Amino acid sequence: MKKVVLLIMGIFVLLFEMNAQRLPLGSKPTKDPCTTEMGFAMLPVAVDTTIGRSVANNDVLWENGDVILVKFMNNAGSQQVRNMIMQHAKIWEQYGNITLKFVPDDTEATNIRIKLGSKLDNHGHNSQLGIKCNNVPQYMQTMNLDTSDFIDYKGYIDQYKNGGPFLQFLRNKGTDFKNYTYNDLFRDVIEYKDPFVKWNYDALRGTTAHEFGHALGLLHEQSYPNGIKWNKDTVYKYYAKYQGWNKEKVDFNVLEASDFFYTNGTTYDPKSIMHYPVQAWQTVDGFTVGSNDDLSDGDKKIIAALYPKDKKVSDLAVPKIEVNNINYGDVKTDNVKKGILIYPSFDIKTSALLGAVYLVARLTTEDGLYYIPTTNANYSWNKMAATYIKLKLLPSTKTSINKGTQKNLELFFPFKEMPDLAGKNVKIEFSVYQDDVVNNRYQKLTFNFLSSPVSVPK
Repeated sequence: MKKVVLLIMGIFVLLFEMNAQRLPLGSKPTKDPCTTEMGFAMLPVAVDTTIGRSVANNDVLWENGDVILVKFMNNAGSQQVRNMIMQHAKIWEQYGNITLKFVPDDTEATNIRIKLGSKLDNHGHNSQLGIKCNNVPQYMQTMNLDTSDFIDYKGYIDQYKNGGPFLQFLRNKGTDFKNYTYNDLFRDVIEYKDPFVKWNYDALRGTTAHEFGHALGLLHEQSYPNGIKWNKDTVYKYYAKYQGWNKEKVDFNVLEASDFFYTNGTTYDPKSIMHYPVQAWQTVDGFTVGSNDDLSDGDKKIIAALYPKDKKVSDLAVPKIEVNNINYGDVKTDNVKKGILIYPSFDIKTSALLGAVYLVARLTTEDGLYYIPTTNANYSWNKMAATYIKLKLLPSTKTSINKGTQKNLELFFPFKEMPDLAGKNVKIEFSVYQDDVVNNRYQKLTFNFLSSPVSVPK
């Protein structure tokens, strides 16, 4: 009788172990997409705001031959994972005349700053584009890498199934095996703190190279004009389910095609490291793109053309102008000159090519919500009341405008040239536009900056 009881107990324990060792519930989530953003800050839940995409945004490229200072933040990440990230980032140096110089964490001023996180902080993978990194305050990251996305979870599932140390860890914490999901697995592996982490080397290599491609100015290849025939309804449903993205975000991140200006004469490259994976059900013709984890021949050619090793300036270079540290030094009415005097304060830096900018001061309503229309052709910007001046800038220079007590630039708006605003309060909105004569376009370089209310005399 005792043997029968022991046999029954043994069977019960075996069944429990089999139940405890089953695979996690639900379908395995796909690798997190890149969520590179063009905005000023790295948002807690980042979105990919790369404007219409193809190969490269020439307006944000570094200067050819630049040494770009890179550091990790907050002493995060093991030396092992840091070494792998540095190795895969520097792959771009083999083909382009650019240097990524990794410096200690306590370096005060750097160009690229990497925050290593996990699925628990929800920052994902993203990077500022090119020289836009320089607009980010030094205490903030310019790039996020989710290192928990680089883990080979299959190794831990094997331990989970075969009674390895990870299963013992789960038992010790009182895991509910009956309702165990992949999200539970991700959380537990991160908490496990394995000294011998099982890495997914392909994912680590591909994602790192992809994000540093963004940091050098490269854009998502899937938005190459007419490159993919999307099945939009299924794409919307997919990203709504797995990423929580609404239609507008999917349009912005995935479906929008870029301007041909940014293709730099290249052809569509489905093997590019900068391409999202594409499943057959996402397209109307069954077209697919796998997970690209290595630089394609196209990637190597475009980075070599943008940052050539055999010449000082790339043939693809455009005038680049950076405007930083912008604010209103002074805005005031002058009853002697009979107008509004505007002294915007900012720093302006040019690239190796001659550039020109328009400094534009528009009138808005007192609440700053609406421009004020005008019929005055001389004091107008797109038929809205404004004064502006054009500056031609020498190559490779840096100039400070209206800093401190120095007044070296003035915008003037005469009262008599304004619409009928006597006795009303207005605000002045200041913006800088680049005049790209070669490519026949204007490019806005700044956000809108509003002054305090100014009263127009009766």
